[in-house]
Amino acid sequence: MSQAAQAEATLTGIVRRFIYRSGDFGIFRLDDTIALGEVPGVNEGDKLTVTGKWENHPKFGRQLRVKSWEKPLPATKEAAAEFLSSGLIKGVGPATARSIVEALGPDAVERILDSPELLRTVKGIGRKKAPEIARQVQETYQVQKVMAELIKLGLSCKVALKAYKEFGFPAAEVVRKNPYCLTKLDLIGFHRADAIAQKLGIAPSSPFRAEAALRHALNEALWAEGHTYLPREILISRVLELLNKEEDCVAPDQAGIVLNRMEELTRNGGVSFSWARRFEEEIARDVRRLAAREYPVSAVPKDLVPGITLTPDQENAVKVALSNGISIMTGGPGVGKTQTVRAVIEAFKYDNPFGRIILCAPTGRAARRLTELTGHPAHTIHRLIGMREDGAARNRDKPLDCDLLVADETSMMGVIMAKRLLEAVPDRCRVLLVGDSDQLPSIEPGNVLRDLLDRVPTVRLTKIFRQAAASQIIANAHRINKGEMVRIDRYQDDFVFLEREDPEDIAECIKTWAEKLPYGPMDLQVLSPMRKGPLGTIELNRLLQGEKPGPKVKYGQYTFHVGDKVIHTRNNYVKGVMNGDLGMVEEIKEIDGEPVLSVRYNGDVVEYTRDGLDELEPAWVVTVHKLQGSEFKCVIVPVTTSHFIMLYRSLLYTAVTRAREKLVLVGTKKALALAIRNNRPVQRYTVLGNLL
Repeated sequence: MSQAAQAEATLTGIVRRFIYRSGDFGIFRLDDTIALGEVPGVNEGDKLTVTGKWENHPKFGRQLRVKSWEKPLPATKEAAAEFLSSGLIKGVGPATARSIVEALGPDAVERILDSPELLRTVKGIGRKKAPEIARQVQETYQVQKVMAELIKLGLSCKVALKAYKEFGFPAAEVVRKNPYCLTKLDLIGFHRADAIAQKLGIAPSSPFRAEAALRHALNEALWAEGHTYLPREILISRVLELLNKEEDCVAPDQAGIVLNRMEELTRNGGVSFSWARRFEEEIARDVRRLAAREYPVSAVPKDLVPGITLTPDQENAVKVALSNGISIMTGGPGVGKTQTVRAVIEAFKYDNPFGRIILCAPTGRAARRLTELTGHPAHTIHRLIGMREDGAARNRDKPLDCDLLVADETSMMGVIMAKRLLEAVPDRCRVLLVGDSDQLPSIEPGNVLRDLLDRVPTVRLTKIFRQAAASQIIANAHRINKGEMVRIDRYQDDFVFLEREDPEDIAECIKTWAEKLPYGPMDLQVLSPMRKGPLGTIELNRLLQGEKPGPKVKYGQYTFHVGDKVIHTRNNYVKGVMNGDLGMVEEIKEIDGEPVLSVRYNGDVVEYTRDGLDELEPAWVVTVHKLQGSEFKCVIVPVTTSHFIMLYRSLLYTAVTRAREKLVLVGTKKALALAIRNNRPVQRYTVLGNLL
C-alpha cells in the first residue's frame, strides 16, 4: 500500500447509503467516498465529519477507515430548520421547525441539547410534545458528545459505545466518578481501569478501587484457576498485593470492610460470587434427590453384549449403576469403561424394555465417539438440555424424558454444566457419570467429578484388557499415572519420542511430522501445555498454518484462510456452536463488502461476519486443557523445560490419553521425567464435597 493510501484525512459529507451495517459497524457512502468504521447513532441523510486513514480495498478500491466522527451542529437558521424538518425528528414538519428556530435562534439545536425544557416556551409545541422532540434531538446528537468525552478518558470507541448503552447520557460523568464501574460490566479489566483512574486523580485508597480489585481477584480465581471460592485470608492477600504494588495505600482491615459490603458475594467459610455458591448448593440438592432412590436389579446375564465377557468389576459396575439413583464409574484408558456402558444399557433394556435411555457428553467429538462405541445415539449436553444465554430449555419445571442417563467424559463437567444437567433430570431417572478422575479438572469452575467420588456409589475399573495393553499409548499412560518413566518399544510405532532440545528444532520437528504423517487435519492434533512462548499455541499455530493462496481475513493477531482448522472459543447458543468445537474454514466471501467466513463443524456450516471473529482462533495447535475431552487418531506434543510451570503428571497424562492410534512426543527426556515426577495435585477450592 502506498504512503498516499495510508495518509490521514478529514472529510465532511452526507451519508448517502449504508452498503452494509452490523450493529454499530458499517460500510457507507459519504457523498462519493466509501467509508467504514464504528458509527453509532448515524443514519442515512446525516451530515458527518469523519477522520480516518485511506486504504485500498480489492473490491471497493480507495476507501476511508474511520477512526473518529462528528455530526456537526447546525450553525445557521436555515441549517437548523432543515435538520429539524428533515424527517429524522418525528412530529416536526417545516412549519414547526421554523417556529422553533424563530424562538430559539440559529443555535436552536445546541440550545435544545443543553436545556430541553426550552422547547416548552415555543408557541404551538406544548408540554406533551416538547419532551419527545427533545429526546429525539438528544438521541441524534448527544451520543457523539458522550462518546467523545468517554474516548478522551482513554476508552476505545467500542468500550465507549458499550458504556453509553449501559449508562445513557450520564455515561461520561459515571465513568469519571468511578472508572472501575466498567470492570463490573466486563467492559475493561482492572489494570486498564486503574490506569484511567490514575489519570483522573482518583485516590489509590478509594473503596471503588478496592471493590474492583476484590472482584478481579475472585474472577481470576474462578475462570483462570477453577476455584468456586477463596479462603478470606488468601483473597485479602491477593487483593493487597494488587493494590499496594506501588505504595502501601490499602490496609487489610480497609479491604475487609469493602469486602463485607459487596452484595454480589457470599461470605460463608470462604468468599465466592453468590451465583457460584448457589450453583454448588443446587448440584448438591439434586445429587441428594437422585441418591435418595434405590432400584431393585435382577442378576446381570453373562451374554448381555455379544462377544464380551464382563469381569467381576464390570459386573459390579453394572449392578451399581442400575440399583442407584446416581453413581460414578471411573478408570483410565483400556479398562473397559465403554464396554461396561454398553452392558449397562443392555441390562437396563432387559429389565425395562420400555424405558427411555439418553447418552450424552460435554463435547461433540466425545458424543460422536460414544455413539460409535456403544451403537446408541449420544448428544452433547448443551444440545440435550437446550442451553441458551438465559438458561436451558430443559430444567426442573420441564425435565428430560428419560429413565437412564449416561454422561461420559464428566471430568470436563464444571459447576455450570453439572448444575444445568442435573436439574433437568427427573426423579425417576438413574444417572451414571463416567470419567477418568486422573485427568485434568474441567475448564469451567469447579471439580465436580472428584467432589462426587465416593460421596455417591463409585466403581473404579483398574484391570487393563489384554488387547488394550498391547497399545504403548495405553500402557505408558498408566505408567505415567503411577509416576513411572515411559517405555518405548522401537518395534512398535504407536508411541514415538523424538529427542530435541532447542525450541526452534522442536518446532520444526513438529511441523515436519505434522505434514508427513498420513492423517487429515481433523484426525491429527498438536497439543501444547501453554499459549505463550516459542512452543506455545500462538507461535506454533503461525508456523503450522503458514501462508495459503486465495482469500484471507485478518482479525487481531490471527489470519484466517480457506482450509484453516479453527476452534470456537466461547458458547454461542444462537449459532449453536460451543466452546472447544473444532471446524474447517470452507469458504471466505464478501457480502455487501463485508468478509464472511463459512466454517464447517461436522455436518453444520456456521457463518461468521467480522463482528463474530473474536470467537474464533486457529486450531492447528490447541492447549491440552482446551481439548481434554476429545480424542484424535494422532497427537503430537512438545515436552520441554521451557514449559516448566505446566510440567506436571496430570497434564502429561491427559495429553497422552488424547491419542488413539499414534502419539509423538518431541523434546527432552529431562522434561518428560520432570513432568512424570511432579504429581502436584490440581487443588481447587470448592464447597460441593462438603455440602454432600
